[in-house]
Amino acid sequence: MDTLQVILIDDERRVRNTLKRTLEECGGVEIIAEADTLESAREALSAFPQADGIFLDIQFPGGTGFDLVPDIPDMKKVVFVTAYDQYAIRAFEVNALDYIMKPASPERLEQSLRRLRIHAQERTKPQSASETPPQGQPGESTKSLTANDQLLLKFGTKSRFVPVSDIVFVRSADNYTELHIKDGSTALMRKTLEEWAESLPTSIFLRLHRSTLVQKSFVEELSLDGTKYAVRLQGVEELFPVSRSYSATVREALQK
Repeated sequence: MDTLQVILIDDERRVRNTLKRTLEECGGVEIIAEADTLESAREALSAFPQADGIFLDIQFPGGTGFDLVPDIPDMKKVVFVTAYDQYAIRAFEVNALDYIMKPASPERLEQSLRRLRIHAQERTKPQSASETPPQGQPGESTKSLTANDQLLLKFGTKSRFVPVSDIVFVRSADNYTELHIKDGSTALMRKTLEEWAESLPTSIFLRLHRSTLVQKSFVEELSLDGTKYAVRLQGVEELFPVSRSYSATVREALQK
């Protein structure tokens, strides 16, 4: 795909003009519609359902950009552009493609545009009936993650996007899960391990235990102590026990 068709939704003309100029610097983008209110945004979304991308502000008089979620069947088209970082987790929950802080630099917008192009190419690939993913509710993810996807994770009071390929392991922590990243940081998410097991790609993640998932590329050693297996991961001191019910699957996966 050569040119992305995008919609700009922001209540400030000055901000829209700045964003337009920056997108023009990036190149390969056509602005097909603009909106400055939630009502005009709904009209633009209805008039241009073929849009490849939607750059959406959050704060509007009388509401927020999240009020438009029911009007956007494919939230993977949405890039939130805002001056407020407190909405980052909400953006992740509605499965938005990206979340950018104002003022958006050309370099940061280029990242979003690359992801929009990938998504647009995936949408236009022909699929047989058996390959067509089930339709979910607006804002709901309908497919598993890939190694190239990014997740918006919360680190203390801050949030940032992290590639799936940077997750070393995921572990249950009461009603939460801990995601340990290769840079040594840890994110705490209110999501069950079962949910992560369903969404993380099984091609690169391995279940060791009912409470632990690890990325295979970070496994340094599979050791055996009597009848019990354990896994050592790169850059992690502790050993991870392998439960008996998963031991055969783990051995087979790590021997490939």
